[in-house]
Amino acid sequence: MPTLYLDCATGVSGDMLLAALCDAGRLCPFLEEQAALLPLQGFRLECAEARVAGIVTRRVRVLQTLSQPLRHLAELTAIVEAAPFSERVRKEALAVLKLLGEAEARVHGMPLDQVHFHEIGAVDTLVDVTGTLLLVEKLGVTRILASAVNLGSGFVDMAHGRFPVPAPACAELSKGMKTFSTELGMEAATPTGLALVKRLAQGYGPLPAGTVQAVGYGSGTRSTDERPTFVRAFLIDEEEGDAA
Repeated sequence: MPTLYLDCATGVSGDMLLAALCDAGRLCPFLEEQAALLPLQGFRLECAEARVAGIVTRRVRVLQTLSQPLRHLAELTAIVEAAPFSERVRKEALAVLKLLGEAEARVHGMPLDQVHFHEIGAVDTLVDVTGTLLLVEKLGVTRILASAVNLGSGFVDMAHGRFPVPAPACAELSKGMKTFSTELGMEAATPTGLALVKRLAQGYGPLPAGTVQAVGYGSGTRSTDERPTFVRAFLIDEEEGDAA
């Protein structure tokens, strides 16, 4: 069983994680099949190659086909609980959603049950969270490690105004995580990406010794040739590395 190492040196987001895992395991068809099992309508997945600064990466997009309602945390929880996934995937997905909800509740000073996710953003969140966990399960990894996470720099425009990076929810989620910042001039880590890494990573540090079996590159919609950002997912056999 391989170790999964998540290289977040240029940031992390839910869609970047999804794409990196799909690329590492060649699992786009599997992800599309599983996403269709969510008790949720009005979206479809697009999983395709995307060249960034001369590097071929994978990019996963959630495309809206019907208008979506405003959804509160309880509604997202109900959707996950009704999904025909393994108990482990559902449990972990609920834990990630709770991390997201708690961060927003703390930042805005509101009860957890009043936290809401905007329209298509809620669908994105559900697909990113459940999809990432389904892919981790499919890959059969026994240990998950991550690099320090690049939070980015500069300012980000939000519904409540213009905020320095990391934005309030990201700053809240970064507590207890190993992070750093470079002069990217953009938000490099999103709440969903941070929540997933925070829940999944069993430790932070450099790439562990072992035999690399596969590497996946996952870029997001904000990745450009001028500012290439992507997550790299390494599948590593640490036992072979120890034996060598």
